[in-house]
Amino acid sequence: MYNAQKELIMKKIYYKIKENPKTQKVLQHKKFQKYEKLILLVGWAGFIYFLSSRKLDFIPVIDGWEFLLRKIAHVFVFAVLTFFMFRVLKFTEKRHVFWDLGWAFTFAILYAISDEYHQTLVPGRFGTVKDVIIDTIGVVIASWLIYLHYHYEKIRKLKYGQQKNSAK
Repeated sequence: MYNAQKELIMKKIYYKIKENPKTQKVLQHKKFQKYEKLILLVGWAGFIYFLSSRKLDFIPVIDGWEFLLRKIAHVFVFAVLTFFMFRVLKFTEKRHVFWDLGWAFTFAILYAISDEYHQTLVPGRFGTVKDVIIDTIGVVIASWLIYLHYHYEKIRKLKYGQQKNSAK
């Protein structure tokens, strides 16, 4: 029951945003449709680069929670990077899901390695293999969720197609 209510609320929010005339104008713009995925990817990679270029003095220390919060941030940031890269590849390559997912996985891990190397060049920061492993956990989680989504969609289409054919 709770999931149904949550889903109903999300649908209402989605349709309210979708029906907004300003939103429709932006979404229907051809250049926006062509480049929005790439802009998100480059923007997110730039955000990671920006955070890696700074000392983390702006994050408050909360007893022993600082370490956990930073590592959760590593997982989240690289999971999102993997998702954005997958979207770019899915839009441009139009190949099998495993192909796009494999390249998104590879790109995100290579970016994690380069990010940690970049941190070794920043005064007051240091890169560690442990952080690359934590970043890889985020990449694996995102890849797994993307795979599950596409697998679920495939099964749903098969079931819907069978029900449609059996009704005839």
